[in-house]
Amino acid sequence: MLHFDFPLSERVRNYIRVEQLFNRFNEALAGDDKWMHHAAIYTLFELVECASKAELKRDMLQELERQRLQQNASALPNQVHLDKLNQAIQELQTLNTHSAQNLRENEWLNAFRQRLNIAGGNTAVELPSYHFWLNQMAEQRREYLQKWSATALPIQNAVGLVLETLRSNPQVIDCQAVSGKYEHGGLIQTTQLLSIEMDSALGVVPEVSANKYFTNINFLQANQESTRSKVAEQDFPFKLILCSVDNSK
Repeated sequence: MLHFDFPLSERVRNYIRVEQLFNRFNEALAGDDKWMHHAAIYTLFELVECASKAELKRDMLQELERQRLQQNASALPNQVHLDKLNQAIQELQTLNTHSAQNLRENEWLNAFRQRLNIAGGNTAVELPSYHFWLNQMAEQRREYLQKWSATALPIQNAVGLVLETLRSNPQVIDCQAVSGKYEHGGLIQTTQLLSIEMDSALGVVPEVSANKYFTNINFLQANQESTRSKVAEQDFPFKLILCSVDNSK
């Protein structure tokens, strides 16, 4: 099954960007192959760029504080979830977004980063010290990667908690596309994330237009030759998943 996310606010879009970068980084980090760790460094620069934005930290603090107030106002608060919220808020409050500057000022990493846009710019010919690093033991490379990514961990924990809460109590609707199209009524104001789950064997990609009045979904034939494909002609089932910020544990 394939799962497609469609955030309905720029804030949630940023959360999902960070989540996917961390997923990619952690998967590459877990491997022992040197080229996986090569990919991890590429992802690390993207992570630092996203995690160092002051507005990301501000938005997450606002959302976590909103959830904490909601839990404290509940007659039966979820203490485990409340403890996680308190910890995430404390970590974010003590996080200095300028701490990523340490990575930017690392001369060795900087030399690597400056060659990202040069084809073959990170070969042993161009960066012999990087070639040396790649050929160390996997655990040695992993220790460096963990050290360099440590400043972003509070962001990872906070984003994970926010998205976990958002997805914790979804409204799942069994739908049927007709000739590759589907229309749904308007969304409630608190809906922040729309997801589609479907069989990958269908070979289609959803294109969503959603607002408070209606939700229109066109399923396009998957095409790796162009960015725009024609609408699929077949009928098929899929799941529409709606996640609201009012859903809490």
